[in-house]
Amino acid sequence: MELKKIEEAFEKILEGIGEDRDREGLIDTPKRVAQSYQELFSGVGKDPKEPLLRHFTVDRDDLIIEKGIDFYSMCEHHFLPFFGTIDVAYIPNGRIVGFGDIIKSIEILAKRPQIQERLGSELADAIYEALDCQGVMVIIKAKHLCMTMRGAKKENTQIVTTAYRGILEKDTAKRVEILTLLK
Repeated sequence: MELKKIEEAFEKILEGIGEDRDREGLIDTPKRVAQSYQELFSGVGKDPKEPLLRHFTVDRDDLIIEKGIDFYSMCEHHFLPFFGTIDVAYIPNGRIVGFGDIIKSIEILAKRPQIQERLGSELADAIYEALDCQGVMVIIKAKHLCMTMRGAKKENTQIVTTAYRGILEKDTAKRVEILTLLK
């Protein structure tokens, strides 16, 4: 990541909105923005499957659910945050991963310019492919500041997206079971 380019670009943004770049409160702002972008976009160029490559063998393929995983990301359309929770359910195929490894994959995907629909789809793909599991379901519930601070200005709107892979694409009964467990 080229922090100096981010600093220079943010100086131009300050000028563009009519702010005094040399005002006391703004003197180090371009540097602070660059440093925060380094963290906020640290998932760029990283493979979300990588944390999932260390798996454990299991004798049974019982349903596994990890729910209420907090996340935040930056909307690629307005570069404003969106945040919420992610629920992940998967049916193994003889292999599982640690719960923290799923969180690491979420962090990689969320820490890049993103849209909610793609975040869920990419997470489902990463889990499905890395584990070669029978099925995956990802549900994301999020609030988008681009809808709260600008545009529609609807503060309490929550967007819910889903992604299914494998047998969960067609097995409605199993999806209903998962949704019931998530309540």
